[in-house]
Amino acid sequence: MYTYGTDDYRSHYDTLLKKRQNTQPEPYIFLTPEWCAAYEATVQQDERYRQVARNWEGSVVLVFQADPEAGFERDKHVFLDLWHGECRSLQLVPESIGRGGEYVLEASYDRWERIVKGELNVVKELATRQLKLTPFDFKKAVKLAAASQAAIRLVVLAGAVGARYPGELHGAEREAFLSFFAELKADYGI
Repeated sequence: MYTYGTDDYRSHYDTLLKKRQNTQPEPYIFLTPEWCAAYEATVQQDERYRQVARNWEGSVVLVFQADPEAGFERDKHVFLDLWHGECRSLQLVPESIGRGGEYVLEASYDRWERIVKGELNVVKELATRQLKLTPFDFKKAVKLAAASQAAIRLVVLAGAVGARYPGELHGAEREAFLSFFAELKADYGI
């Protein structure tokens, strides 16, 4: 297994990402490295996000709780390195890195999918603690509330990326998806 944060990890991960970007059909499958890269590019190019997030400082980690029916045997962690309206990076990371983010937001996979599809409001989900800041910290919760427009914009942009969702996959495509995530776990710890 490659060790996150090393040049070896980055080099192999980048090679894997480029290969998948060139071989996987769009829209990409939700939460794959290529989908995360498309989401990152979308956020980086969005002027409105830059404006509403101009005062935000801190990493945000989205934790998608394990959902075997969706094909996720383990929690998935998407790390967003955000700073004053810039998205410096956005990628799947191992749990040990994801749990160390400054703002860790956790919910069931299904709830996240519904948020991204626009079926649920991210601010309401935070307010009702269906989407949880873990561990809960009042000062961080207040800062998140103040950044609600940035959070809403990030959700809108995630939906704008487009995706095929794991529950929509069947047959050989689903088997390839499951195999790929087993490979990600073995090689990258994600």
